[in-house]
Amino acid sequence: MKKVLLAILVVAVIGTMCFAAVACGDEQTVVESNELTMLMENNYYVGTEGTVDLSKALPGSGYTVTGSNAALSGSTLTVKGTGEFTLKYSPSDKEAEGVASDGTVTLTMHAVEGVNVTDWAGLTAAVAASKDVVVQSDIASEGKTAVEVIDSTIYGNAKELNVNSIISGTVKNRGGNAFNVSNGNKAVFRDIHFTGYKYAEGQSVVLETCEGYGQIINGISTENDKRTQITIKHCILENSQKMVYLKGAVDCTVEGTIMRNGADALLAAETCNYDGVDLTVKNSVFANSVVCGIILCGWTEVANDNGYCNLTLEGFVDIYNWKSRDTAKLMPATEGFYVPLVNGLVQSQLGKEEYNGYFSKGSDGMDYVHFGIVVLATGDLSENKSTVNGAEGVGLVEKKFPLPPAASKIAHTCLLYGIDKNNITIEPTATIASNENLAYELIHGRSK
Repeated sequence: MKKVLLAILVVAVIGTMCFAAVACGDEQTVVESNELTMLMENNYYVGTEGTVDLSKALPGSGYTVTGSNAALSGSTLTVKGTGEFTLKYSPSDKEAEGVASDGTVTLTMHAVEGVNVTDWAGLTAAVAASKDVVVQSDIASEGKTAVEVIDSTIYGNAKELNVNSIISGTVKNRGGNAFNVSNGNKAVFRDIHFTGYKYAEGQSVVLETCEGYGQIINGISTENDKRTQITIKHCILENSQKMVYLKGAVDCTVEGTIMRNGADALLAAETCNYDGVDLTVKNSVFANSVVCGIILCGWTEVANDNGYCNLTLEGFVDIYNWKSRDTAKLMPATEGFYVPLVNGLVQSQLGKEEYNGYFSKGSDGMDYVHFGIVVLATGDLSENKSTVNGAEGVGLVEKKFPLPPAASKIAHTCLLYGIDKNNITIEPTATIASNENLAYELIHGRSK
């Protein structure tokens, strides 16, 4: 995105449009911390390699199993082959999902070929050996040891993976990427709660304090005949710079997933001089980012004919990302000293009467514009810009982003997909917590 915005800055500096006097608003996006509920499509996974201490993985008592491929010794579970079996126990949490009148829970257990892990070292070792991983406890990353190459499935069992130690950093010392998938590898992330920076309880922090943070998942392919494949299913990703960053010949599906609290866009796909990203987003939610929910960036000077992003939206795609006139931003703080100038330009344009139709009134009486999806492309090859399919089906309408004429000659395409003000599906002041049925809808879809 930096190339487009540097060009816009040049236009501004030479005086094409005077906006230096416009002050960026002090109001910032504040981190949402309401608890999110995760449900699993299947009850629970267990690997065939290593044992599972059920007293820690599923705290409780009175464990019994039914199935020829599973055996118990006290609370230690061992499986000797793939397939389903049944686990019954009395959970310590009496309000746990599925508790029967007798205080027990019965789970369908899915034994898969994979390694049961309870710490970061075990996870990275299994992935390094190209083995699938089954997470059996909450895990925090240890030091800066990222998962450099992943060609595995990670079954998260709704546990938390805290990658703060990897992605955290400063503007001068940028954070890293926790999980890297590249050049023809295939990675599946399912039922995982990824967390980045951990805010102190009760702390009021603006997202731009995360300005040097890296990404949780980074996908790239620089070889067109080796398309990288990424599936993110029934996950939560929160508190990072971007949650997911994709570049080059990458096929990615995001389904039943929440991404929130980003110091940039939450999900970003960028072109380069390789084939482009093919991205599908289905039954997912994006909330609370400094910039937009999803961004597609296209550089025509480096992209080949197949190098532009293609985004398909299916089911429901909720984006909780309304901005007031003085908080609408095209650039996060990470982009450098010219951020106030470029964002001042955006806010100046949005302040014009001709763009009043972009805004809707919130319950607090303020005007808000919806920053859902942004599409950028440089140069003259307008027919080769990134594409968005299914926007209307999820309640988004296409709008020309309000850049000044001279800047638009350089940023050839600058589109904003936002909620139709005539069909408000998410109120400007609403939060994810407003939808009590969300956890169920992420798995099963939403009734029309």
